[in-house]
Amino acid sequence: MIEHTNIIFMPNISALGGIETYVYELVKKYKDLDIAVVCKKIHPTQEERIRKYCRVYKHTNELIKCKVAIINYDQSIIDYISDDAKIYQCIHADYTNPIYDHKPKPNKRIYRFLGITKYLKESMEKMVKPNIIDLCYNPLTIDNVDKPIVIVSATRLHKNKGVERMRTLIKKLDKAKVNYLWFVISNDEINFDSENVIYIKTRLDISRWLELADYVCLLSDSEACSYTLNEALYRNIPIITTPLPYLEEIGVKDNVNAYIMEFDCNNVDSIVERITTIPKFKFNRLEDNYINIFAKSKSRYEEERLMKVKVQCIKNYYDIEEDERKVVSPQVPYEHPEKHPKRCEWITTHERADHLVSKGLVKIIQYIKEEPKTEKKINPVKTEKKTSKKK
Repeated sequence: MIEHTNIIFMPNISALGGIETYVYELVKKYKDLDIAVVCKKIHPTQEERIRKYCRVYKHTNELIKCKVAIINYDQSIIDYISDDAKIYQCIHADYTNPIYDHKPKPNKRIYRFLGITKYLKESMEKMVKPNIIDLCYNPLTIDNVDKPIVIVSATRLHKNKGVERMRTLIKKLDKAKVNYLWFVISNDEINFDSENVIYIKTRLDISRWLELADYVCLLSDSEACSYTLNEALYRNIPIITTPLPYLEEIGVKDNVNAYIMEFDCNNVDSIVERITTIPKFKFNRLEDNYINIFAKSKSRYEEERLMKVKVQCIKNYYDIEEDERKVVSPQVPYEHPEKHPKRCEWITTHERADHLVSKGLVKIIQYIKEEPKTEKKINPVKTEKKTSKKK
């Protein structure tokens, strides 16, 4: 027999899910009560979490003696619960919505229902007896947790880019139980065997990820001048790197704006010890010399980019991508341009035309030069000066 004052039943407690969170938060908040969780199956991770706060039972047809039992969508446990217990069924979904093909089943043993929002309570009252549903918002406790150290790497995961050094550092960080997340931005993917490593496909807008970083890490065998490291330094984000020959030249100093890992990783433990102390610094940006290389001139690009051009569709309408159709429709007909060439012409910007031409969808047939807009000068109205005649 399972005997506790309060019982929470959920048949299958999986690794993830909203109701799983509900059960966990319920026992966590009310751990000082005599409370237990009963289930048929449970994921080991969830079992470990819940056991911090209460007993967990895997039900195998035992009788259950309790004063209050909270069940969820599965009513199969009811026949095993003592007759004097008050059984509440918590409703977690809006079963009035047609997307749900099953509804809560009536059962004379259910004492009352629990609705997790006022909206849900009112909608469920249309399905069951009025005044039998109580409002109980989902319990939630917020722990004070330390922010993890965020490391970002944007690199190919090749041998000469320091993959094995990354692996060494990751193992050491995990062994020391450092609270960190390492975002690896790469099209390559290697198993570093750590839940703290998160892969992101290569992208051009890595700046948004650098802004999240406490460190930017690149452990290459060789670099002439890494853009990733420079961008981190320009943002005053410290770097973790190997002793690349050019670093001193641009102002990188160990323990000031960087932690420098030796090529053979013999000082990795020292870096792990220091990593929670994030250096603060102001980096002096490098001056390039291209102003003295380029010939003096004035860009016409913005003017040309906004120039209007007439284009003609050279493929079937359906070959134009959906986003292009939204711009040109309804000017571009469905027919092939050979049948109605004039109806397949429209005016767009030079920039968009270049994009369509590069995809082989249109050809440019006319450049339209717009006259610059000039404001009309308003001639001031001349007023005659009044003169006073002397008498």
